[in-house]
Amino acid sequence: MRFLTTVTRVTLAVLVVIGVSGWVSAQEPAPPQPAPTAAPVAAPQPAPTAAPVEATAPAIFVEAVRLELNGKAQYAGTVSMQFTAHGRVPKLVSVEAIPKMSAGDLAEDLYKELTLAAGSDYKVKSSGSRVTIEKANKKAPNVSLKITMQSILGVSFLIEKD
Repeated sequence: MRFLTTVTRVTLAVLVVIGVSGWVSAQEPAPPQPAPTAAPVAAPQPAPTAAPVEATAPAIFVEAVRLELNGKAQYAGTVSMQFTAHGRVPKLVSVEAIPKMSAGDLAEDLYKELTLAAGSDYKVKSSGSRVTIEKANKKAPNVSLKITMQSILGVSFLIEKD
C-alpha cells in the first residue's frame, strides 16, 4: 500500500507541477500582437454634380407663322432656327449677320433659307423685316418655327401665329 501511496503522491505532484506551470504561463502577458491595419482611406471624392439641364421649348404647330425682326446687327453673329412640319423631320436653317446689317437684309436671307427648307407644301413670303410661312394647300401639315441659337446683338426676333 505504500507503493500506492507513493504512486499517488508522485502523480499528484506531477499534476500540481503541470497545473502550476499552466497557471504561471496563463499569468504571463501574451506577446503583443501587431496592430490591425486600417483599411486604406480613399481620397475624398468631389460631390457629384448634376449635368446641366437644357430647357427645350415645346413645338407649337400652327397653320401659319410670322417672323418679325427689328433692329440692326451691332456685331457679326448667327441665328439658327428649326423649321418643322408636323410629323416630318425638323430642318435647321442658319443665317450669318455682319456688323450694321439691317433687320430687312437679315429677313431677306432668312426668307431664302426658309423657302428651301419649307419646300412646295408651304408659301414663304417676305415683306421688309417680316417673313411669313403658311400652307400652300389644306392637306399640308401644320408647321413650327423656333429659334435654336441666336448670337446677333442688336436684332430682336419675334415669332407669332399668323
